[in-house]
Amino acid sequence: MTTLRIVLLLLAATSTSSLAQDRAADPDDVATIDALIEAYYESVSGHPGSRDGERMLSLFIEGGKISVGLGGNEPTHELAEDYLRTERFLTLTEDFFEREISRDTQRFGNMANVISTYGISDAMENTNYTARGVTVFQLVRHRDRWWILSTMWQRESPDFPLPAELLD
Repeated sequence: MTTLRIVLLLLAATSTSSLAQDRAADPDDVATIDALIEAYYESVSGHPGSRDGERMLSLFIEGGKISVGLGGNEPTHELAEDYLRTERFLTLTEDFFEREISRDTQRFGNMANVISTYGISDAMENTNYTARGVTVFQLVRHRDRWWILSTMWQRESPDFPLPAELLD
């Protein structure tokens, strides 16, 4: 029984250290708020196949949260580690490109709140959007880099059209 406990503790320690290694981000992706948001949109976008979940995960602080499903269903609130490794996030069946249309950033010291309006289309340079919405980010600067603490988004709908101030 003692041997089993030791093995389980070693496995737990190994999985924790590999998670910490997963957080190694490209320094250019996390040097500034602009770079972090750009890396986020690049990571969520792509051609049919797989998204770069590990790059996306490297943007989130350990324990960071993602809220999805705010379009009428019950909202979900998941750990980034869990959500970003699911097939529903990783697999794209068609071209999907999210790009930033506008942004409002409020920063104080090492924390920032970002409201980012986005458009979705079949190519990053295409501005004929098939959908638009807003993503809200909570960010923190820690250990000489920016991290995403949490993010949530909601798509525009007839009940919730985007107001003009979020399109400037």
